[in-house]
Amino acid sequence: MYLALYDYQGILHAGSRMTAEIVSNNEIKINDGILCNYGRFMRIVGSETVRIENGSSGVKRTDLIVARFTTTGTNETHTLTVIKGSAGGAEPSYNQTDIYSGTGTRDLVLYAVHLNGLNIVSVERKCQEYMSIRELTETVSKNVWSDWVSCGRNACKVELRYRYNEGLKLVELNWDGNITAPIVNNTMGYMWEGFPLSKSPGKNVFIPVQTQSSDLTLRFYPSTNDITKNHWTLTAMHGTVSQGYICGTFIYSYA
Repeated sequence: MYLALYDYQGILHAGSRMTAEIVSNNEIKINDGILCNYGRFMRIVGSETVRIENGSSGVKRTDLIVARFTTTGTNETHTLTVIKGSAGGAEPSYNQTDIYSGTGTRDLVLYAVHLNGLNIVSVERKCQEYMSIRELTETVSKNVWSDWVSCGRNACKVELRYRYNEGLKLVELNWDGNITAPIVNNTMGYMWEGFPLSKSPGKNVFIPVQTQSSDLTLRFYPSTNDITKNHWTLTAMHGTVSQGYICGTFIYSYA
């Protein structure tokens, strides 16, 4: 039941998120937080300290700090435990029993403690972090598309619209219209006004725009010496297009 409801393997965004601090070459402090180990929760209030056995001069070693959940089907324990590694620095093995059957021991690896000789040189987090329901809800609420906004029609009567997704940092462009004026090679005049700079791609972009006879290009230059700077512009890369119907969409990231 717990696994079905809470299929997490890591530390939740609560309190200090069980951050680790080196107290000495024999002690690591794990600060407050909540974790979920194969559907079973464990909470640290304040902090807990785990002991690391002495290192050996000239020897590298890696110990693991784990949250160990043990159940007999009736009695359950969930504690911080240190698994001592062997000389050479390889990580030791740990319990990965499938406790879905109702009994056994399951370790969630929180940290790898790296020793070089007598000293602890680093403490490496090994497990994932998970957002709280509030954070998840806020993230999902931002993951929506805005209404379509029109930049109007340019001088050749093609309309450009856009909408954006603030959570994903995406913009979708949509262009539609019948061309009413010649678009010649590298034309600069068929621009649209009103596109927000904060949603611009931030780099040079060429988007192919197909017509019945030849292709046009929807272009954006964030840096140029002509009037098209920071404007979406409809231009021809080769030859001239005097008439035709065009439409299309394109999505890009402005992150």
